[in-house]
Amino acid sequence: MRTVLVTGSDTGVGKTHVVAALARLLAADGARVQIVKVVETGSPTEGDATCAHRLSGAGGAVESFTLARFAAPLAPSAAAHAEGHEISFAGLLARLRTLPSCDTRILEGAGGIATPLESGGRDWADFAVSVAAAAVVIVVPDRLGAINQARLAHARAAALGLPAGVWLNEISPAPPAVASSTRAALAAAGVPLWSRLADLKLDCDVFGVAGLPDSPSAPTFSTRLAAILGERAHDGLRRELRVTAPAADILNLADNDYLALAHDPVLAAAVADAARAHGTSAAAAPLVTGWQPSHAALTAALGAWHGFPYGLLWSSGYAANSAVLGTLPRRGDLVLADRLVHHSMIAGLLHSGARLQRYEHLDLDHLRTLLEKSGSSSSADRTVFVVTESIFSMDGDCPDLARLAELKRRHGFCLIVDEAHALGWHGPEGAGLVRAAGIAGEVDVLVGTLGKTLASGGAYTLFRDATVRDYLVNFAGEFIYSTALSPLNVAAASAALARVRALASGQPGWHALSRDLRAGLRAAGWAVPEGHSAIVPVPLGRAADAVSLAATLRAKNILVGAVRPPTVPAGTSRLRLSLKRTFSEADAQRLLTAMAEWRASQ
Repeated sequence: MRTVLVTGSDTGVGKTHVVAALARLLAADGARVQIVKVVETGSPTEGDATCAHRLSGAGGAVESFTLARFAAPLAPSAAAHAEGHEISFAGLLARLRTLPSCDTRILEGAGGIATPLESGGRDWADFAVSVAAAAVVIVVPDRLGAINQARLAHARAAALGLPAGVWLNEISPAPPAVASSTRAALAAAGVPLWSRLADLKLDCDVFGVAGLPDSPSAPTFSTRLAAILGERAHDGLRRELRVTAPAADILNLADNDYLALAHDPVLAAAVADAARAHGTSAAAAPLVTGWQPSHAALTAALGAWHGFPYGLLWSSGYAANSAVLGTLPRRGDLVLADRLVHHSMIAGLLHSGARLQRYEHLDLDHLRTLLEKSGSSSSADRTVFVVTESIFSMDGDCPDLARLAELKRRHGFCLIVDEAHALGWHGPEGAGLVRAAGIAGEVDVLVGTLGKTLASGGAYTLFRDATVRDYLVNFAGEFIYSTALSPLNVAAASAALARVRALASGQPGWHALSRDLRAGLRAAGWAVPEGHSAIVPVPLGRAADAVSLAATLRAKNILVGAVRPPTVPAGTSRLRLSLKRTFSEADAQRLLTAMAEWRASQ
């Protein structure tokens, strides 16, 4: 597919007529053509995309779409702002990716090539770069003044290395002397003249199908990916893989080793013993030879810890959630999920084919309403699932699990709870909030991780019903086709489980650490929520601020998570502080001082 952007030297220069002519030409050559008005402003009786489609006369050979509409007759960014919105390249590109495939996509801009599209000032030339446009058609009225307009507009495109040419639009016949001098001056200045238009009469000799440049090298797969990554970088959302080297004075508030067991000598000794006795890899999937006595023993110990009779081990928490929610719900089922559940859960649910509805975060009144409206009870041909986390990974908050269990008793749904971030820090023997709330008997599937508090790798799921376990063994590809956990992971998790149970008496002190840090942050002017979990979010709003503050802290050997969209909703970027039981008052003061220095520098 090639992409062409039709822009202009100004507004009202006839871009829509040029789009129509170009679509007609390409469709006549047998191409599948799309006309896309990127942003429509004002309230026209007929939208530009629809108008261009009609004028092309190409019928079903051409499709037309509009990505965004705003009522005010202003520049795109201003029109969006008037309605409380912001235009982003990332959002427009995401909408483009949802359109059907075609041979040529003709994008029509709004205003001139240098008209701002985003509030930050990026314009249509920048947008052409982001879509890897094969050609940028600059529409200029064929009249006195065209030389200046064409040269300025073309220079804007050329500055970004865009393949651009001018299409002179004869809104009214230009005097012969003007037309002749315009063409001579543009040729002398090296401005390509691709075509002219007079009442939709196309000069095909100048701008035929063969004359339309193809995307550079088609464009390549890498080019498209680079454009998307460029958008993320501009918006402060690009992720980077960084080597984190150990150092004696690092204060690590970024990882999830909540009980500081990753370097525990007891675990290290257990891993060494397992390597000598069982080797370094299970070397096979669980259903072949990978499920060994140590795997079965760890699963039984985890079940006893939480109070569940059956369980499975998985290669990662992502695989566990994706498998459970991609395999158990089926087409025709209903899944009600907290709006902020982890991406792994949503990935599984979208694969399942079940109907997904998301209730507002922690809002069990909203959940109850959805249950009542849906005729909530499960039946022989439909199962209703409710999905939540016990501690939410980005906000460190938790639902009212006792009330959730009460709703389950009333409505009979299947309850799935992810305890990944509650383990160790909460619950009797560190077994999490389900056990603390006394509702283990109401939970159908409990998901836990081995890679956080249990300082190993992998995950586990626990079940009340053996049939559920066996169904996953038979149908979950993440279990069937993945190599089983290595003996080293199993040994580390088994040793960590014993350590967690022994350390759990320290929970009141750890909770006090969290409360005290939150109070100190609030006293310093940071809008930190109440709570006592190990996860402390520091809301900042702008992605750039989260990245900047995290970089400042990293320079002082303080590691924190800079969490930005799409991990969290737009406008809610934050630092994510992840506490350990070893966190001290001195650590808190070091953090607060560094954050204050950053804020003073802004």
